[in-house]
Parts: sequence; structure tokens; C-alpha cells
Amino acid sequence: MKCEKYLELISLYIDRDLDQDEVDLVEEHLCLCENCMIFFRTLKKTVALSRVYYRKKYCRVPKNVSERVFYQLRVIYEKEKF
Repeated sequence: MKCEKYLELISLYIDRDLDQDEVDLVEEHLCLCENCMIFFRTLKKTVALSRVYYRKKYCRVPKNVSERVFYQLRVIYEKEKF
């Protein structure tokens, strides 16, 4: 399996959304692939920091900013649908 597929599995691994066979597969790959291990550590730290900021409400996105972002995402989604 190529590293691109492991990137998706690593995200699910961090979220604990894998069955045991997939967990074993990801852990084995992480032991062998330095680039995926770096990605794993970075993503894990990002998720942890996001949770801390969310819980402590350090960072609130202004409503007008989030509305613009969601609008742009809808525009992109609609363009890609067709």
C-alpha cells in the first residue's frame, strides 16, 4: 500500500476509528516510514492543540468570517459536482 492511502488511515487511527487489523497495519507502516511518522506526529499535535483551544475558547472565529468560508466552500463544492 502506498503512503497516500496511509495518510487517510493515520487520520482514522488518531480518531480511533479503525479495526484492529487496520491499527496493526498503520502501526507497522509508521515503524517503517519516517515521512508518515512525521505526518502522524504533526497531525496528532494539531488535533491535540485544536482540542485545547476549543475547550478553553481561546480562539473564536468571527461569525462573518465563518459565514464567508462556508459560502466559499459551497461554491467550490457546487462547481466540482458538475
